[in-house]
Amino acid sequence: MTRWTWRLSITILIVVAVAWPQARSQTTPAPPALEELQRQIQELRQVHADELAELRAQIEDLEQRLAEASQRVNATPQSANVFNPRLTAFGNFLGRFDNQAVALEEGERIDDRFNLREVEIDLRAAIDPWADGFLIVAVESEVPNQFATGIEEGYLVLKKLPLLNAAPLGLKLKAGRYRPEFGRFNKVHLHDLPQTSYPRALQAFLGEEGFIQNGLSAQFFLPTPGTANTLEATVDLLNGGNLPIAAENAVDHLAGLAHVKWFWDLAPGHDLELGASGYWGKSGGEEGLHSRLYGLDLTYKWKPRARGEWHSFLLGGELYWTRYNLADDELPSRRPLGYYAWSQYQFNRRTYLGVRADFAEALAGTKLQTRAYAAFLSYYTTEFLRLRLGWEHVKSDMEFDGLNTAILEINFVFGAHPTEPYWVNR
Repeated sequence: MTRWTWRLSITILIVVAVAWPQARSQTTPAPPALEELQRQIQELRQVHADELAELRAQIEDLEQRLAEASQRVNATPQSANVFNPRLTAFGNFLGRFDNQAVALEEGERIDDRFNLREVEIDLRAAIDPWADGFLIVAVESEVPNQFATGIEEGYLVLKKLPLLNAAPLGLKLKAGRYRPEFGRFNKVHLHDLPQTSYPRALQAFLGEEGFIQNGLSAQFFLPTPGTANTLEATVDLLNGGNLPIAAENAVDHLAGLAHVKWFWDLAPGHDLELGASGYWGKSGGEEGLHSRLYGLDLTYKWKPRARGEWHSFLLGGELYWTRYNLADDELPSRRPLGYYAWSQYQFNRRTYLGVRADFAEALAGTKLQTRAYAAFLSYYTTEFLRLRLGWEHVKSDMEFDGLNTAILEINFVFGAHPTEPYWVNR
């Protein structure tokens, strides 16, 4: 080896010896600090705990749904005879706690009381391929331990008409005693309300328990400009009377009622329902005096289309106004007004929070007014049991001004599987 070659070899070895540690330090990352490793371990533990909690919640939900399905199967009649009546019993228990005395017109105190307010026995069955039959017997109580029993509804629905293969416009005929289609809440029974009582405006214009009458009804669909909406109409011929605006001799005359409901699918999960109602009857005999009652109602509902989304929102209201005369006084036509608005939000599968505001003018020809504000918290265990807490404040020109009432309500059901109220999202 020459001296020049030897020197070159020594130089290369020196360069490699110096550069190799630097290159290795640049390509090999430094190990993470101890704190960083601990943080990563903690994050992994938290993710694991969250996933485990979610799985446990899903298992509990599936177990609950399995139990409910088993209950529904056990409540369903096993007979193959579809013409046997389906029987369901509803109970409504109420406790109220007031800051002042509350009495009925007869003088009976109802404040600070527990009361089994109502029991309903609901029977329904297919009479034959042409018609279905419905019978609802109610046992009602305003004062504890005092009960009144009666037929709340009893009617048949004709689904087919003689000599016709199909009903025109989806026509259905109803005959008997029933709750007519006036507004949104009149057809809803007490135990299916989203609140503890009927709105005060409804009680003032339609009666404390709503409007119920004997008659004939025709329900049919009208053409609409698009496929995202439906227009449904109902026309009734009823016995006169049984309304707060009707005179005693109104029962001697027939009355008419009409209701139009427009349902509109605004967007996926968003629905709007608009309604208009009218009632026409006679208030007197030879004097030719009449009673008129009109109403407008609105209901908006948001409900996610995805299964398992236990959230929903409802917003609704109704307006009543009337014009009527009575034969036994000299007052001009009376035109009182009433309305209510309400809203409800669903937090999860079982819990609902709602509020309501009421306004009603007295029907007695005076300008006395009543306003009420209420809030309700409902817990829906299954379709067979609903629990509710409520609070109501009343401002009025009458004796119950300043009334505050705390309410406990329990609705319980047994028998055949009931139809769930429209405000429920399960």
